[in-house]
Amino acid sequence: MRTFGHQRPVRDEQGKIVETVPSPVCAITREELGGQFGRDRKRRVIFTLEAADVVAMRLAGTTRTLRVQARDVYRWALQAAALNFARKVREYKKSMTLKTARQRARKELGL
Repeated sequence: MRTFGHQRPVRDEQGKIVETVPSPVCAITREELGGQFGRDRKRRVIFTLEAADVVAMRLAGTTRTLRVQARDVYRWALQAAALNFARKVREYKKSMTLKTARQRARKELGL
């Protein structure tokens, strides 16, 4: 598995490693950003794993790069998952409250 700050060896004619050069891992998204990103809606995002545990992101066809620590990306993902779970719990509680109210109403009417 390649890591952040991956180095690729450079060899001489005898096959000995002379030096190493940076070879960051890059990937591009399959889908475009979409309508909520205005004029960038048709662009895809390129992710790069750089040295010092940095995730770099830039839009395809541009040079502006956003750099974030990997732990901050993980923290954001945890927070997003927790908020999504809390939303699901709220929806479940709301549906159960409505169900209970309907059952009480039916019981009071003798149905």
